[in-house]
Amino acid sequence: MLLGSLIIIMRNLQTFTFLLVFVFTNLVAEEKKIKLRGISDNETFKPIQISISPDLLNTDKVKDLKSTYEAAKEFANKTDKQLKSRKVKKFRSANAGDSPSKIYNDYAKSVFFLYNEKAEAIGTGFLVDSSGLILSNWHVTDKTKKMFVWTLPEEGVIDADSLFAKEYYFGSVIAENKKEDLALIKAIGLPKNIKPVNLGTNDEVNVGDSVYAIGHPKGLPWSFSAGMVSQKRKNYKWTYEDKSEHSATVLQMQTPISTGNSGGPLFSGKGKVVGVNTLFQGDGQNLNFAVAVDHVKKFIKDNPVVTKINPIGAIIKQDYPNAITEDYNKNGTIDTWYVDKNGNGKLDLGFVDDDENGFVEGTLIDKDEDGVWEIFLIDTDENGKADQAYLDNDADKKPDVLAHDYNEDGEWDKFEELS
Repeated sequence: MLLGSLIIIMRNLQTFTFLLVFVFTNLVAEEKKIKLRGISDNETFKPIQISISPDLLNTDKVKDLKSTYEAAKEFANKTDKQLKSRKVKKFRSANAGDSPSKIYNDYAKSVFFLYNEKAEAIGTGFLVDSSGLILSNWHVTDKTKKMFVWTLPEEGVIDADSLFAKEYYFGSVIAENKKEDLALIKAIGLPKNIKPVNLGTNDEVNVGDSVYAIGHPKGLPWSFSAGMVSQKRKNYKWTYEDKSEHSATVLQMQTPISTGNSGGPLFSGKGKVVGVNTLFQGDGQNLNFAVAVDHVKKFIKDNPVVTKINPIGAIIKQDYPNAITEDYNKNGTIDTWYVDKNGNGKLDLGFVDDDENGFVEGTLIDKDEDGVWEIFLIDTDENGKADQAYLDNDADKKPDVLAHDYNEDGEWDKFEELS
């Protein structure tokens, strides 16, 4: 009986040993199969000792694991469906916005090339209201009431000499803030497709934000430059060569500017104007400054009538300081100016802008200074040349003759008697 039991035990031991050898052989084969990537085919493997954790023999835990896996899988599927149904949120950087090229393409036409004939200096301005209101620096408009204004040519950027030969527009300096170095110009007859810029606020730009300038440094028209805000400085003070003193909140920036950039817009990454490019310090590197935009907004607000001001009036006032003004149609905008040209106390000349678009289309003449306008010259196509004239020959304040100069050569081609 004992011998039989021993034989059974021995057979069982042989069977268990065989199973261990079989398992070990297969594990070695699997090990070789896995490690075959990147090694030599003739590499030999050393025998290893293995041990089996008792947990692997616990079938109850295996069953628990299966049920746990099924529950986890079901939860994961539900969660995945919920995530797919949610709207994906895009994260943006603090200074995200329009691309630099888009900012330039959107607003290059809103920036103007300015020339101050009195000071023989160029500058930059930008449209802030569709009525023709242009913002620039005081030191760009200083000593004059008349500015020459060029828009970006339809064919694109050209050099300054070629630009001067192009058609220009008249602009009148209608308001100035010397302390903060700001000026407002009212332009005459600007193209209707030029849109005003969007004014931002001081708070929407921070140190480290990218900012962009459009202007005419050293007479190079419509140059675009980029940099970052170095600091925001309140009550910053500066002085020009003429000893004029100025103070304002400014944006110190690394955006390159130079002579000719003055008065131009400084854009944020979102395409809003956050400053007016004003000065650079030649004794330092990347020390450039723009007057903060909140000053601009207050400046415009403090001058509420600027949108209704007829720009031709400033030009006439410059040539004839004692001109008497009149709002002939009583709509709140000056449209007529009377002048005592020879200074004898009697009015002998008048200018008329009936459509209030900034062009003088009519000139009144009283040759004998009797208080009756004998001649009324009219420029019907507003090209600067008179092509019609009404004549009052009997001083009854009613026109008697209408003259025509069809080819505008200065010679009257036809006289038409009026009944």
